[in-house]
Order: sequence, then structure tokens, then C-alpha cells
Amino acid sequence: MTSVLPDTVTSMLPDTANVATLMSRRFRPQDIPDLTGRVAVVTGGSAGIGYYDALGLARANARVIIVSANEDHGKQAEADLNKALKETNSTGSVTWYGVDFGKLKEVDAMAKKLAAQEERLDILICNAGIGQAPHGITDEGIERHFEVNNLAHYVFVLRLLPLIKKTTDIASPTSVRIVMQSSEMHRMAPSTTKFLSKEEINKDGDGAQLYGRTKLGLIYLARELVKRKLTDLHPAKPVLVMSVHPGTVDTDVQKQWTESYGAVGKALETVTRVMAKSAQEGAEASLWAATSTEIFEGNWKDFQGKYFSEPYGKPDQESKLAKDKDIEDNFWELCATLTEELLGKRL
Repeated sequence: MTSVLPDTVTSMLPDTANVATLMSRRFRPQDIPDLTGRVAVVTGGSAGIGYYDALGLARANARVIIVSANEDHGKQAEADLNKALKETNSTGSVTWYGVDFGKLKEVDAMAKKLAAQEERLDILICNAGIGQAPHGITDEGIERHFEVNNLAHYVFVLRLLPLIKKTTDIASPTSVRIVMQSSEMHRMAPSTTKFLSKEEINKDGDGAQLYGRTKLGLIYLARELVKRKLTDLHPAKPVLVMSVHPGTVDTDVQKQWTESYGAVGKALETVTRVMAKSAQEGAEASLWAATSTEIFEGNWKDFQGKYFSEPYGKPDQESKLAKDKDIEDNFWELCATLTEELLGKRL
């Protein structure tokens, strides 16, 4: 005989069996407000967490632009996302643009193109990145984790920032937002991290530590944007900037444990995947930061520039290194110097 649980009991059961999700606060797709008329950009939006960031925003009726390097993956993601939107009767849309975040001139050109063609930009989620892969140097002579995860986003954000700031004049107060996809892995950044020179950044190192260092950099980038670039805005029309931890998430990034550490990495990858959130669940923190209406005119300053390890999380829980203002200044200055070296000008 098959037993059937009463509806009242079923409704009390968790909607996931993923351990990492059960240990985290939730921000589900239905919590996203209507985004009709708004425009969003998601870097790395063709796969993993970024894919579900794009899907969540577009299902809420936003027009979403995703950028990534692989044309086949990008065009397939665009087609799959738009098919899913039709099935839910959403008025949102997704458009893919190709750009390699390991090539700063390409990133600069794409950001300038978007800034010129778009009339508004309400939401920018900086999600693209290399995970705990082995050390490598790009064709432009920069350690690849740093160039893709940090420097490229520094340029991309600064090129789009005038458009983002302009959007505050026509958008609802506190709805214009920039989100950095950081991680609790920022705690893996080497204790010797100073962000003082290209030589320091390019030095060979452990994949997890190189990745962690860039997640530390994204926490710095969020705060420095607030401090250096947003003080001219009226308090009633802010651009809100936050960094978040998506949780341990089962995406293809986990394969990089094996790339970096062989058999030991394979074991770590297996355990991580078993315990991890799904990619859709991993998108919840960034979607919360990007859209939550519980962040509003009366409390937005409590969130500005802050790092959160989960939706509705407690701020100021990042590592001691992540709170070091001198190293944070070094990070910004190094990004500015390398940008000048590669692009011929500071932004």
C-alpha cells in the first residue's frame, strides 16, 4: 500500500536535498520582483551560475545581455534561455555577445559597444571567471586568474559605469545595482597577498590560492567602486554595489580541482559535487543582491559595498585580509596601472 503525505506535511518538506542549500538562506525565483523595462548584463552568462542569473532576471521580464567567450556555448545558451522564456510567457529576452575576458582589449571594446548602444543598464552581475585551475599567463602577460576574474571586470564595470549612473535618473530608487560574484574561497588568498606589482600577481602558485586571491579582489572592487566612483550621486538615487558568495555549487568549475591536484583533486571534486548546491540554487545570492526589494531607500546604506555569504546574510563577516584598507588601495592602483599598460590609458 502506498502512503501519501498530507498536503500540510508535504508543504513543510524542503524543496531540495542538496546539503549546501539546506544550510543556507534562500532567495527563490518567485522572490524576484517584476523587472519589466529593465536591462541587465551578466558576464559568464552562458553556463553555470551565470546562466541561471540570466534566466531568473529574464523570467522576471528583464531584457538580459549575456557575455562569454565560447560562441557555440553562447548561442546555444541564448536559444535555450529564450525557449524557456516562451514556455513561461515571460516578456523578457536574452541576447548573447562574444568576448574573451582573458583579452583586455576585447573586453574594453565590448564594454564601450554596450555603453554606446544601450539607453539604460539597471543590473550588472560580474560572474565570469576561472576557478581553481592551474596557474597560467595570458597572451597579454598577466596571470590568467587575475586578468579574467579581476582586471577584466575592473575595465568592464568602469566603461559601463556612466551608463549605469545615468540609469539612476529613470529607475526606481535603489534598483540600479552591481553585483560581484565573490566566494568564501577568498579566505584561501595567500597571507602574503599585497597586490603591489605585476611580478607578485604573475608568480606561480597554487590554483585554489590564485582563485581565492581573485575572490578577495572582487570584495575589494565592490568597496573601491563605492568609495572612488559613486560619491557624486544623490543619496536618493544610488548605485548599489555588493559582493556575494554563491555557496559551494555543482558546476563545471569543479572539474578544475582535478586539473590542479590530480587524484586528490578528483576526490575533492567528487565530495564537492555530492554536497553542493545546484547551479540554479547557486544563483540565488547574486539574484538577491541584484533584485531584492527588501533593500530599499530606508536601509540601502547598510548594504552598500558589503560582502554577504548568503541571501539575507550578515555583513562584515569576510576575512581579516579582506578588511585591510591598504591592500584594498593597492588592488585598485594595480588594476589602474595594468589597465594603462595594456590599454594606454587609465579609466
